[in-house]
Amino acid sequence: MAKKGSYIVDYFNNRGFFGMSLLILVILSVIASGNFDVPQRGYGTLHNIANWIISHDTSCFVAVLCNIVTGVLLVTLNIMYRYIKTYNCFVFASVFVLLQGMNPFLSTRFFAGTAMCLVVVIALFFVFDLYGKQQMASQGVFLIMALLSFFSIYHYVFLLLVPLFIVGFAYMRALNVRAVLAIVFGLVTPYWIALGTGLESTQAFRAPELSLVWSDAPVYAGKGWAISVAIATTALTVLLTVGNFKTMLNYSVHVRAYNNFFVALSIFVLLMMLVDYNDFLLYLPLMNMCLAIQFGHWYVITKHETRQAVTTWLLIAMLTVYIVAMVIV
Repeated sequence: MAKKGSYIVDYFNNRGFFGMSLLILVILSVIASGNFDVPQRGYGTLHNIANWIISHDTSCFVAVLCNIVTGVLLVTLNIMYRYIKTYNCFVFASVFVLLQGMNPFLSTRFFAGTAMCLVVVIALFFVFDLYGKQQMASQGVFLIMALLSFFSIYHYVFLLLVPLFIVGFAYMRALNVRAVLAIVFGLVTPYWIALGTGLESTQAFRAPELSLVWSDAPVYAGKGWAISVAIATTALTVLLTVGNFKTMLNYSVHVRAYNNFFVALSIFVLLMMLVDYNDFLLYLPLMNMCLAIQFGHWYVITKHETRQAVTTWLLIAMLTVYIVAMVIV
């Protein structure tokens, strides 16, 4: 006989609840669309990602689509590489899309943070595939660096990801002389094509201004609420990571390598939120992803009764946070 509460626990962790979470994301985003806006600061070396989409409705549609695709890719990535203990884990992806949905600043407009989260997940397919392929890793390393370099044309934050992924290459045991050369060529190639072929003017090139990072950001409605959410999300991520750490040490070597990257990603996001504090929302989607993954680990290794209660209260908390945002902004 199934344990008491196991049916609810199983429901939280199946495709049906994940599909419902995607639907809730869409509904919450549509309701909040048009009411939330934050001045987008920062730019790329040649263009500004904030200029991609002007229409608020179109921006909301693209943001929701990116969040849905990111959630689906997280599930697919786990099915392929099992960085969480079981491949059929859906609850963490549900938590991710609901975390995005509860924060209208993240779900109702497309901005660099949305793009960065999606790009990181796409890059992870190449990063995880590098494990055990040291002699054939240069192609994957090149593709990842070229991807980050290309998006740095539109926002400086993608250049900040380069050291993080180099650490990831080391975790995957893929860092050698050929990989270093692939890093260099990957970073140079998009600019070589854009500037060398005349697609972009060399006069348009501009280096990111570090002064912008520490300059005062415009005050916007709900900023205090958004800061509180960011602090709570970060604190919960740290608590879950510390709590899961002992269990993750018992995983196989390659699974530990995958999860070491997520821990490094969490540290990177935390540091960047502290340094680039005026643009903390830029890094919040990645922190939401890190929180969701750690919650997935916790969910798999915890008893049924505890999982049911905590997950239920987490869902209630997320809905409450959304309602508060709608009231105060």
